[in-house]
Amino acid sequence: MAVAANVVTEKDGIPVLYGGAQRCFGVRVVHQQNPKAPSKNFSCTIVYVSPGGFLAPHDHPQEEVYIVLEGEGKGHFGLGKAIDIKPGMFMHLPPNAEHGVENTGDKMLKLLLCTSPQIGPMPVWKL
Repeated sequence: MAVAANVVTEKDGIPVLYGGAQRCFGVRVVHQQNPKAPSKNFSCTIVYVSPGGFLAPHDHPQEEVYIVLEGEGKGHFGLGKAIDIKPGMFMHLPPNAEHGVENTGDKMLKLLLCTSPQIGPMPVWKL
């Protein structure tokens, strides 16, 4: 039996705050934390990093893909040095791969993060 899709927009997402981040927040669009698209095994989060902000390098057992949608910055991906990141780039992060980003530009850095299995709930940012 077919199941209906969850059709949502970014505005339907849940704003969350990341530990180890400054001037940065996420919007969980597809995630168990979002009742409008309560995925069990996969997540999609849009992350915003303001100029001068960062998501500190970290690792976790979940596999992840970073997709740069807007802005520019530096990415830390365990390569020995930071790399320039810009729109259209995809970074595949195997389990336990180091990853983090910083906004070195003068406009918002906007990323789409897709994770499987998903990372657990994060603190909700009360707007």
